[in-house]
Amino acid sequence: MLPKVLRNFNVIVDGRPLAGIAEELKLPDLERKTEEYRASGMLAPVSLDLGMELLTLEFTLTEFNSDVLKAWGVIDAGGINTRFMGAARADDSNAGVDAIEISVRGRWKKIEQGNAKNSDMAKMKVQMPLVYYRYNLNGTTLIEIDVVNGKEVVGGVDRSADVLRALGMAS
Repeated sequence: MLPKVLRNFNVIVDGRPLAGIAEELKLPDLERKTEEYRASGMLAPVSLDLGMELLTLEFTLTEFNSDVLKAWGVIDAGGINTRFMGAARADDSNAGVDAIEISVRGRWKKIEQGNAKNSDMAKMKVQMPLVYYRYNLNGTTLIEIDVVNGKEVVGGVDRSADVLRALGMAS
């Protein structure tokens, strides 16, 4: 069995596709915030789950893009919608192409404009901390995280629902 390989991708910022100028994208790391804990009677420490670490998306463009620059300083922490659209396929299967869509919301934290040099391709790197993350595979949502509203749905199960109900924030 061969792995599914990303065949191509597109980045879309606030509805504007960046195909042809998006060179690279670093998808958010999904990482739990943990603290080691060991009390009397325990044989070894355990890692207590304290929530999630900051979600961050980064991408590199091969131009100084005016649409991206115009979104600098957006006040709303989730004011910029960005999507990664990818197509993956394995070479040992006729099952077709998997459609991957990762939708995020955040705002620019850093726009690195790098160096300008005659006859060299310009590079602009953008860093975006996130308040929302959703991973869809072939139209099915696998993970949805809404940081501000405390929602974490994985495989259709809302892992934060009981806590939100206990706080009077959900029914």
